[in-house]
Amino acid sequence: MSGVCIAGTGNTFVQITGNGNTVVAGHAYLTLTRFVARRQIRQDLDRLSPYTLSTPLLGREAESASLHTFLNDPRSILARVLIGGGGSGKTRLALELCEKIAGGWNAGFVTRTELRRFFAEQNLSDWGWQKPTLIVVDYAAEHAELLRDWLDELTDRTTEPAHVLRLLLLERHASTETGWWATVFASGGFRAASKRSVLDPPEPVPMRPLVAGDDRLALLKHMLKQASSGPPISTPTDDAALREKLMQLAWGGDPLFVMMAALAMVKLGHTKALSLNRVDLADELAGREADRLKELARSRSLDPALVQHLAACVTLAQGVAREDFEGFAANEKIAIHRPGGGDAAELADVLEEALPRANGIAPILPDLIGGALVLRILRRDARGATVLRCHAAFGRPVIESVIRCAQDFAESSRAPLQWLHRIVDELSENETELASLEASMPIESVVLRDLNLQVAEQLYFLCIAREDGAPDRLAAALHGLAVARAMAGRPEDALQNAQDAVDLYRALAKEQPVVLRPNLAMSLNSLATRLSELGRRESALPVAQEAVALYRALDVEQPDAFRAGLAMSVNNLANRLAELEMREPALQFAREAADKYRALDVDRPDVFRPDLAMALNNLSNRLAESGEFEPAWERAREAVNIRRTLAAELPDEFRPDLAISLHTLSNRLAELGRRAPALQTAQEAVEIYRKLSAGQPDVFRPHLASSLIVLSLRAREVHGAVSAVPIAREAVVALAAVFLQHPGAHSRWMNQIVGDYRQICAAAGQEPDAELLAPLIPHLSDKE
Repeated sequence: MSGVCIAGTGNTFVQITGNGNTVVAGHAYLTLTRFVARRQIRQDLDRLSPYTLSTPLLGREAESASLHTFLNDPRSILARVLIGGGGSGKTRLALELCEKIAGGWNAGFVTRTELRRFFAEQNLSDWGWQKPTLIVVDYAAEHAELLRDWLDELTDRTTEPAHVLRLLLLERHASTETGWWATVFASGGFRAASKRSVLDPPEPVPMRPLVAGDDRLALLKHMLKQASSGPPISTPTDDAALREKLMQLAWGGDPLFVMMAALAMVKLGHTKALSLNRVDLADELAGREADRLKELARSRSLDPALVQHLAACVTLAQGVAREDFEGFAANEKIAIHRPGGGDAAELADVLEEALPRANGIAPILPDLIGGALVLRILRRDARGATVLRCHAAFGRPVIESVIRCAQDFAESSRAPLQWLHRIVDELSENETELASLEASMPIESVVLRDLNLQVAEQLYFLCIAREDGAPDRLAAALHGLAVARAMAGRPEDALQNAQDAVDLYRALAKEQPVVLRPNLAMSLNSLATRLSELGRRESALPVAQEAVALYRALDVEQPDAFRAGLAMSVNNLANRLAELEMREPALQFAREAADKYRALDVDRPDVFRPDLAMALNNLSNRLAESGEFEPAWERAREAVNIRRTLAAELPDEFRPDLAISLHTLSNRLAELGRRAPALQTAQEAVEIYRKLSAGQPDVFRPHLASSLIVLSLRAREVHGAVSAVPIAREAVVALAAVFLQHPGAHSRWMNQIVGDYRQICAAAGQEPDAELLAPLIPHLSDKE
């Protein structure tokens, strides 16, 4: 065991342990861990765990320097949110930081159990830590309510602490408008402003991929050297060729996937391993783990299928204590009709051997491989009976595991989404658990949009049913519902919810202006967007102007906290002005938004690069409307380059944005007479929207239809009008089904697309498809 105990006045000390827990009776204590016990490597899969520190930390010099600056800031209490997809290296980076500062700091991770125990026993407003302290919280969304309360108490202190305290929160996603981040930092009444003031920076910091090819290659070689035994691995002798291949791969910038590829190469060889996608890589290694469990079960005369099944359950639960496991296993054997597969104690013995951890059984790690194994074992359980039993036994960790599984494997399996919908059905009357689930889900995720909507609607219904419902709670529920409905392609409902949220926040802001003006500004921005989506442009403009005025005032008072909100609202206002053909002020505000985001990007490119791309894309459109075609093309090209990089890192989140910018770039190229590249770019946007609309037709078919029209125009310019007719017809078909369900919501889109289709048919000397247009015509207007 490795540990240090530091006791002092104030009845408090902080303790750091490697493995095991040492408690000094009579004192409040917080146990932080650097997971020393997990560093033992028993099998190749252990090498992928961040806790084993099996390879050097490569290519993270900038991130490490930024974190040390965060630690060395003289302010007493600071928090930072670090986000990144599975395999991006968040946990590994935080572990390395803890190792480097361990001599002078109390530094380590706080586990789920310890987080809850300590908060229940200690009032943080009186807590006195005896050294500079860094607390790392992994899977922060799972602890949103508890972290909210922690920060409420920490920022309620009346005395200056003797030493600095840092909170580093790790999660895959975070939105400053809704979800777990808003729960932690934007709730709590008057305390919200104090909590936001401890954020450094104010926005979540995303992990970026490994940029340098040399770092990717070095990581691959480090893992190959460790994992290789027997004959040499078949790899190219030319490092330059291998480096170039790693730079081209969609997953080549994620450290975990590079390490997974190295393990796959040991068995499959270089060519096959580097041809696998993310899902196939995870499934290949999960298959090996399933085989290991099978052989171990057979060696103990136990049922291999039962052992594998229980390992999947433990992984869903993110690890289980032995005593809890034995009771669960005894019941689970009966539930899956395998009563003779071994008694609960024998099953616990074999899984403790296969997946050891202190006082219990560990999940299969990393999460990606654990999730792949869960899908392998439970893929026939479409109804999710096993998942529901696990959730009933082990609670919220199961939900977190299934959410990650849905994000990681949506392209290969819809089972995790089906399981989540079943869990939501089970929780339909549990407001606390539904709120936690909503906070855990990324609102930007295309995969989870329907589930987000289901949860947001149920939370709203529960909120209005409460006899003691607080107005600020209802306003937040309405805002969340507006966002979820807009994301799910229900703009009319979203508009009503957004308007109701603004009305509530406006009334509340009169009573508590310091606390609720930021919420009002945010909801005004959302309302302006909702109005615009339904073609109510004149109404949207004053709402957007009010949002900008509010954010300008907030930025004067707290520039570090609201500079990004101001940039967002200015960008929104530029778009609203452009919709009313007020071109000169629209261009002025678009330039201001791009300048603000570029300044933010200089300081924090890891945070503001997506926002900069958005502002550049909009500025391109405003420049083109003013006849400045060359600079408009330059801004569009820059936006595409940024979004292409982002989409390679996080395709679920950024592919829709890339398609938008490709659409914009195609228009700019056409305006400059560059017809062939304009056609090629339009085709790429269409292909992205085809894939997106296959999974979310209500959301993306309007975008697909619009991009098909652009493609038809580009095809007409290159190949003539006849070639453009079938593409334009496909645009009408793509939108027709969605339009007929919600004609009011999509009338502006359909009027434009049908008009373009008719013009292209006329240019080709053909008649439009009367049968296709017949059901649409009663809903169309002659205004556009």
